[in-house]
Amino acid sequence: MCCVRYLSEKTSAIVRVIFSSERTSEAIQKALEPETTASITNRSRMRLSREGKIITLVFEAKDTTALRASMNSYLNWLRLLQDVCGSLET
Repeated sequence: MCCVRYLSEKTSAIVRVIFSSERTSEAIQKALEPETTASITNRSRMRLSREGKIITLVFEAKDTTALRASMNSYLNWLRLLQDVCGSLET
């Protein structure tokens, strides 16, 4: 389950994803955390937090293009990691 809420018209968005287990959310958090500090651009940034089975991604960007690009990157990584974790559980 995923929920996206835009904080303002042009600069921010929050994405919360609920995973099937805390173990999965913890593994995904650990995999994504290095990406939050290794930004190659100063046009956007992302903060990551986890509470139990819920991972929250907070995106901030200087413009909507940078916001969309940042969200696409992280959400694609998130989907890939979720698929990998799902494959390992079966």
